[in-house]
Amino acid sequence: MADDEPIVEDVTEAAADWSPVDGFPVEADGFRTLMPGVRYREVARGRGPQAEYKQAVICSWTAALTASGEIFERATRKMLRVGDQDAPPGLELALRQQQDGTKCICRAEWRFAYGELGRPASDDDRLKTAAVPPRADVTWTIETHRLWYRELDDGMSPAETLLDARNKKDLGNEHFHHRDWKKAGSNYQDVLKHLNVWNYDEASPERVEAEATYVHCANNLIFALMKMDEWLKAERAVCDVLCVAPEDRKSLYRATQVALHLSKWKEADAALELALTRWPNSPHFRELYETLRAHRAKYRARKKAMSKKMATAIFAEKSARPADPDDPNSSSDDDDDDAAAADDDAMID
Repeated sequence: MADDEPIVEDVTEAAADWSPVDGFPVEADGFRTLMPGVRYREVARGRGPQAEYKQAVICSWTAALTASGEIFERATRKMLRVGDQDAPPGLELALRQQQDGTKCICRAEWRFAYGELGRPASDDDRLKTAAVPPRADVTWTIETHRLWYRELDDGMSPAETLLDARNKKDLGNEHFHHRDWKKAGSNYQDVLKHLNVWNYDEASPERVEAEATYVHCANNLIFALMKMDEWLKAERAVCDVLCVAPEDRKSLYRATQVALHLSKWKEADAALELALTRWPNSPHFRELYETLRAHRAKYRARKKAMSKKMATAIFAEKSARPADPDDPNSSSDDDDDDAAAADDDAMID
């Protein structure tokens, strides 16, 4: 070594001398069976601890149909949290075996991939994910970059919480564009639960992003709940988003839609009044206004018809009931009885 050559210490952590899958026997093709229907082959051993439940795993992968090798999805440096069910069961089980730097291949039968129905292609061209056919076996090639926090807790800084919210929003959007309303809603709900926009300085870039993220997730959550006919939950989400952004255009639109469905005319009126003050020429709010008028007219007509029906039924019941001569409130339709009663009154006088 030359005298002037600097001495550089190699501080790179060496690969671990163990692996979470060491307990599974290696088969002839190099794969291990993690459970019947899910097989796993380690390409490069990782280092450090194994991913635990609720651990965030930052990884990249390609997903292909096992039968044809056709790639239908590519993901780069995505963060998935073990146990959040954002990934199919086969991929979820593979994530549970990860360490920092692990590279692996996971093959799952259709029942541990996208199931009986498969998965539709995304309607967002930016995602570039193709459809997965029904009952299709899937192969994932995975590279794990690192493990992150086990779960959201008070130890996370506001910046880290915002990063996690950003990731949850992206995951929710992916499920949303695949029309998986339940998984989309779960991610959006996590954002609303953990992201407190008032933890960020007012007018700061972080506050602006936090509010935008919160409002975006809340509005999409409302839409997902509407798709699942969870209207009362959608109403609660409307209240949440209007507390943060009381004049947000999409939030007011969603609020009116939910109020109309629940026949809450005053709430629908209030949202529309504010919206039409801000956007008087909006065709969308004008259409909702006409819808509200039509719903109210139908409601009044139904109420009037119901009242008339009830009155008719009560009158018919009274008419069919025998008259009680001792009842001062009863009336007799017998003219002879009425005449006799009048004669009796005259004699008394």
